[in-house]
Amino acid sequence: MLLRLQNSFASMTEGVRQQERIANNLANANTVGFKRERLFVEALNERLDAEQAPRSDRAITRWADAGQGALEKTDNPLDVAIHGDGFFVVTDEATGRTGYTRAGRFTLDADGVLRDAAGRLVEGEGGPIEIPPDQSPIVISTDGEVRAGDEVVGRLRVVTFADPMALTRAEGAVFLADEARPVDVPTPDLRQGFVESSNVDVIREMTDMITHFRLFESQQKVIQTLDQVLGQVSRDLGRF
Repeated sequence: MLLRLQNSFASMTEGVRQQERIANNLANANTVGFKRERLFVEALNERLDAEQAPRSDRAITRWADAGQGALEKTDNPLDVAIHGDGFFVVTDEATGRTGYTRAGRFTLDADGVLRDAAGRLVEGEGGPIEIPPDQSPIVISTDGEVRAGDEVVGRLRVVTFADPMALTRAEGAVFLADEARPVDVPTPDLRQGFVESSNVDVIREMTDMITHFRLFESQQKVIQTLDQVLGQVSRDLGRF
């Protein structure tokens, strides 16, 4: 009977992980470029335990769903969305880490350097992109060429990965490559004046939350029932 408690505990642990995932997705439903997190639980080494109850080892895998989010028109010349595959390349100057993101909501700092919403450098094919002062309009072509007035100041670097699932989330909509190697996209399809919204489906996430909560509750009731049975057995044994 005690072994059956372990089964319920494993199921409840999985339920907690699912609720954490769903809560994070819902919290980022309005985050530009956010990719919803998914979770897959694989049952390994299935067997019957000493009490003839089913047992298995569970491997939990998390990954980001790379599906395209809707493109939202903003008319801001520094907003850029990627249509199709690819990631912008950003650099955190404090840590030196290179990140990859679909969040193309960019700004200019006091020196005219292009940065993302968190202040990271937006990389061009030749390094960070700097917009000369008093140069307008700023035009970003579909292939990433950046013009300020009549001057070409750089080209946005867009990369892709053979296996986007190998990326790990750093924070929000930014990912790290770890061992994965980026491949430059020679002719990206960019849209100036648009941003890519999160690909989180709020209704689906809420439905999943209710489903996993009910599964958690059912396992909780199993543990409560087993606890009552064990308590009764202990009391009965105490009489002898």
